[in-house]
Amino acid sequence: MKAVLLNTTLKRGTDASETEQLLHEATKILQREQIDTNRIHLRDFHISFGITDRLDGDDDWPFIFNKIKEADIVIIGTPISMGEKSSIASLILERLQGYQKLQNKKGQSLFYNKVSGVVVAGAKEDGGRSAAQSIFYQLSMIGFTIPPHAHATYEGRHESGQEEAVDISRDHVALDNIERMTYNLIHFAELFKFHPIPTLGNVIES
Repeated sequence: MKAVLLNTTLKRGTDASETEQLLHEATKILQREQIDTNRIHLRDFHISFGITDRLDGDDDWPFIFNKIKEADIVIIGTPISMGEKSSIASLILERLQGYQKLQNKKGQSLFYNKVSGVVVAGAKEDGGRSAAQSIFYQLSMIGFTIPPHAHATYEGRHESGQEEAVDISRDHVALDNIERMTYNLIHFAELFKFHPIPTLGNVIES
């Protein structure tokens, strides 16, 4: 199986961030279970705006989209600032919305039989759960499956604002949530490998 982890922090890939540390912990579990894993730091790519399925090569989106299309598991990581997910997270969700009419080989949504999770880095009472809810709703509407407990939050920051370079590996609550999320994603992805969603009643009409 394959997994792709999308880091939507506003920090560059060379800078430490809480979001990257959360995704790193999930990556360790995926690799331990022999899942082919890619982690993409989206801030370092050029992605055009728009709700479109156009892949014209003007930016880096075709590379990113192909990784999502190939993956069985998709995890989105976002920081929280002022109660909202990052602007890059919103951008990625808008781009994916452009593919909601595209079909897999069975005529279903292109994203059927893919599972998704969300990791959120923010301060306490900073809107992390609301941001995860927003991401999950948008992913569900285009065909992703959301398993139980598919959300992990780090709330160690003292106040809302810029992400910090902290050691999340000592936050047992965050680590427990990441472990439960990651294994549930693996379990559901394995289920879909053997028992994909039936086509009865959910084929997209051309």
